[in-house]
Amino acid sequence: MSEKSIILLHASELLTGAGIRAKDGRHPKEEDLGRIPNGALVYSTKTVSYTDFTTGKSGKKVVGDKILWVGESEALPSEYSGSPVFDLYGRNAIMPGLIDCHTHLVFAGNRASEFAARCGGASYADIAASGGGIQTTVNATRNATEEELFRLARARVEDAHRYGIRTIEAKSGYGLSLETELKILRVVKRLQEATPELEIIPTFLGAHDFPKGADREAYLIEILDEQLPAVAREGLANVCDVFIDEGYYTVEEAERILTRAKQLGMKTKVHADELVNTESAAFAADIGALSADHLLKISPAGIAALAASETTAVLLPGTAFYLKTAHAPARALIDAGARVAISTDLNPGTSMTSNLPAVLTISALYLGLTRAELFAAVTYNAARALDVHSRKGTLEAGMDADFFVTPYATFEELYYRFAW
Repeated sequence: MSEKSIILLHASELLTGAGIRAKDGRHPKEEDLGRIPNGALVYSTKTVSYTDFTTGKSGKKVVGDKILWVGESEALPSEYSGSPVFDLYGRNAIMPGLIDCHTHLVFAGNRASEFAARCGGASYADIAASGGGIQTTVNATRNATEEELFRLARARVEDAHRYGIRTIEAKSGYGLSLETELKILRVVKRLQEATPELEIIPTFLGAHDFPKGADREAYLIEILDEQLPAVAREGLANVCDVFIDEGYYTVEEAERILTRAKQLGMKTKVHADELVNTESAAFAADIGALSADHLLKISPAGIAALAASETTAVLLPGTAFYLKTAHAPARALIDAGARVAISTDLNPGTSMTSNLPAVLTISALYLGLTRAELFAAVTYNAARALDVHSRKGTLEAGMDADFFVTPYATFEELYYRFAW
């Protein structure tokens, strides 16, 4: 339960993003940022239980609960007099906590040698054909203990928090077996128990690839009849994702998987149109998926479908940067009316970073996005991609107290300073 209110005073600027919510994230403009010079924020706190898995002991931690008030510092209501005050002396901006809506957070091993090979001219397909790619990480993750996976992932969560991320999605997908997929999702659950100051949202991605040497139809049946029911039964994830692409899953196979997921009460997402165009973005829009992610090869028909739907287009420019390939058509998507989010795609093969501000820099330079579009992409629109927009993504009374006191006096400095 809420305990007390805390005041943040004299922010150089506070950006509410309220206008972005009012437009449901589409066509964001400068005036939608809700900039308040010399801003102030009042929030309530709560005490929650957490488990320190390093020591094995449980404890209590005070974290933010709800936003109570935002406005100019001089307009602070008298009812909050006597509350503890943290004065920012005009040095720091406050914005909604960043939301990283597409990550592969839990994995073992690394693929630095593959990265070096790709820099030397090998393609993603070449590496996968030689036994590398996703399968390399699958092998390492299968062989790692739950404790090892937790330790590795917790360090990544701590990095994310340092970069201003207050909500992060975490996919499975490096197990490709019932045992390891469940192991990954149990690690995600433990991570949430250990770090209540940051919300971690699990997504089941058993359909990330096919196990090496497995019969295609047999593995599909395993997902449908074993993996999905087990995930639902244990309450380990309420979202299911499928990687639709050449050499991976077809639209028809994805439809079977996502239909089963819906029967089990799960929401849906799609890895869409990354390596080739499969019209999977249009498929995602048609089935009412929360998001269609990647979209490097999306067609005009796919753009139109997303623009006319409630499905959020999630762009992952760090991946295009890593793969040295053309970026997704962000400008066309936004201009058509699609809701666009940006995420790190943290993963060991094609975007090894938790630094969402650095991905914003790439987005500003290569996707041609305005500051309002960038802001919306990692706040409200990212919340929309995770279906948490009713309580996250803007700084307004009643919303979760997920805020980021930036190291800088303006929002723009967050992505102006590359990889800080």
